[in-house]
Amino acid sequence: MTPDELASAAERLRLFPLPGTVLLPEVDLPLQVFEPRYRALVADAMAGDRVVAIPQIVEGWEDRHLASPKLYPLCTAGLITGHRRLPDGRSLIVLCPLARVRIEEELSDSAPWRVCRATILVDDVEPAAPLAAVGRRLLAQLRPTLSGRSEPGPAEAWRTLNSLAEERVPASVAAMVLRNCDDRQAYLAEDSPTRRAQFVEHCLLAALAEARSQVVAEA
Repeated sequence: MTPDELASAAERLRLFPLPGTVLLPEVDLPLQVFEPRYRALVADAMAGDRVVAIPQIVEGWEDRHLASPKLYPLCTAGLITGHRRLPDGRSLIVLCPLARVRIEEELSDSAPWRVCRATILVDDVEPAAPLAAVGRRLLAQLRPTLSGRSEPGPAEAWRTLNSLAEERVPASVAAMVLRNCDDRQAYLAEDSPTRRAQFVEHCLLAALAEARSQVVAEA
């Protein structure tokens, strides 16, 4: 997608809010779409520019996700790169991240889904070396936890991380460790890929320290 096409999509950006699910930069997101209005959203996207944003629902509003819950302003717009319609009407899609965006205003629209005007947030242009250095540290920190695990989830996560170029590791780890809405918003607000990676490292170290303290307490 060209910058002009993305800018055009941001003028009327489809919103697909989900509780507990978020699209982050550089990490594809598979989704199963079953609610009728979002089936219609996917059909509309596939007939047009195929761009959809996945904003976070504000904490405390998750049980209203079938209505119009409050949304955090920062999210990621993605392109539907995989789509399979099932016989019962559900769709399986894959969203490939395009850009971080900020929701500026929601638009009145006849569509059953929500639509907004968004500003595209542009990453700083930086050398790859500092980002790769953080990636190496993250792999070293995760090795004792994930390496050698036989369970499908950890084993697949470790294989995936080791298959990536080092500079892409931080973005993949972000999708694993950024579970707090405030942390996700802070991550999405940062224009520097290196500082985003360092933030992920900080969150991972905090999570590992918490896990170790729980083990000690249980012992």
